[in-house]
Amino acid sequence: MKYWLLVTHPANFEIMKAKNIAAMKAKRKSFAEQVRPADKVVFYLTKIGKFGGVAEFTSRTKEDKTKIFTEEKPGEVHPWRFDVKFEVKLDEKDYVPSEDFKDKLKYLKKWPAKYWKLGFQGNVHEIQEEDYEALKKGLSK
Repeated sequence: MKYWLLVTHPANFEIMKAKNIAAMKAKRKSFAEQVRPADKVVFYLTKIGKFGGVAEFTSRTKEDKTKIFTEEKPGEVHPWRFDVKFEVKLDEKDYVPSEDFKDKLKYLKKWPAKYWKLGFQGNVHEIQEEDYEALKKGLSK
């Protein structure tokens, strides 16, 4: 089993919550192909720097280019889609700030302390089970 951190725009996360899906950008095909049912995912929301939920993948990737997401860059698409079962699905008012985890995640130790936010650049990252559990616990309060 693998544990993933999916970085997405808040508007796209709202769509994912409503449709019980997760999606990765086109250039992340190699990551998408590694995902298996029962893998876990935590959703980090760009622009606001908060976490919004935790889910379990219930399917492998499916290519779907139907335009349903807000694309921040011209020509950007999210064709790698997955069915998910949310374990924690927060409302916008309950999203948890990333600052709450900056000293708790091993994953963020890759960067100098003052640059910890670099860990949330890019669309998808594999994280350790320990970090996943810390995030899930912090979002489940």
